[in-house]
Amino acid sequence: MSPSPPNANFGPRIDDISYVDALESSIPIGNGPHIGDLLNIIFVKIIYFIKLIFHLFFQRKFILHRLIGLLYLLQYFFAFYLFFKNYDLFKSSFLIWSLPLTGFVQSLTAIYTFTFLSRTKRDAGYYSDRGTLSYPFIVENSFFASILLFQWLYYSNKFYPLFTSSIIIDNLFVFLPYIARQLWPKTSFRDSLYNSDKNKTEKNKKFFFIVTHITKCFYIWAKHYIGFFLNYIRFFNRVDTEDIYHIYLLLLFGAFATTISMFLHTLKFKGYLGPKLSFMIYMVSYLATFYSFIQIRNTFIMNIDLTIYVFIGLLLNFTRYQHAYQIFLMVLFNAHRDNMLPNDIKKYLFSS
Repeated sequence: MSPSPPNANFGPRIDDISYVDALESSIPIGNGPHIGDLLNIIFVKIIYFIKLIFHLFFQRKFILHRLIGLLYLLQYFFAFYLFFKNYDLFKSSFLIWSLPLTGFVQSLTAIYTFTFLSRTKRDAGYYSDRGTLSYPFIVENSFFASILLFQWLYYSNKFYPLFTSSIIIDNLFVFLPYIARQLWPKTSFRDSLYNSDKNKTEKNKKFFFIVTHITKCFYIWAKHYIGFFLNYIRFFNRVDTEDIYHIYLLLLFGAFATTISMFLHTLKFKGYLGPKLSFMIYMVSYLATFYSFIQIRNTFIMNIDLTIYVFIGLLLNFTRYQHAYQIFLMVLFNAHRDNMLPNDIKKYLFSS
């Protein structure tokens, strides 16, 4: 749900009258409001909401991208409701595959819709209050949507056997996604600060400087512990039903941070959300994933071997050895899972 083109001039207005003016004109001047006046205010709000929905999702321009975005939002909020209302129904529902798949398809429609956006990789446009998203950032988002789709399916008992029986797909997504990552453009957090004088207002420059660094730290954590660690424990099937429950809640937050975050930028671009509020909602969505990690904290201790292997990978993250390390783990973990390691070696390398 990427932003509309830079020349789109749609704000929160009803015809030629702003929403605020429309409301003020309907508020009675007398001492107390009458029922008719209150109904008039409610009516104006309903009309405004209908026009808002129409302008966001049903305009002819970019209609495919808009409709898929609406479909994603409807599925997301239904999934969130169903997760807490009836988890057993949630985990066996179509939402397990349709929600992340729709998010991935949405990222693809964005790629083919917003080809007119800037091609610069230095300024992604998301970490500012003035800039629009860059095209490389739009393309890059499809990578994260794809690995999120994999995890949703990987933690489903319905799809898990299909992946374990497919050696290539299993190993590609568990160990080698960031080798395939090189096929996508890469934007940099550091470079997003490069153009701060132009893409950030003076009053928000410090705010975006701080939150960009916080997001960068989270991204490194997420890459290794939401990504690799959760993949590793599922690879060895060292998770129980309670773990999977909390991990699916984490994936719901991850879906928000990956796909709905793009919609937040649209709302910011069109003036419905302020730049700080938009980014704070995004931050809350990804920081909420720590709730699930707190709930499964014992998993880190019970799988101390994998916790250490992931930590080593984190330390190697900014070196040229990170990909070689993942290939090494792929060979080692497959040998362990297939009982190909001698017991006197296995006991030193794995806790179970």
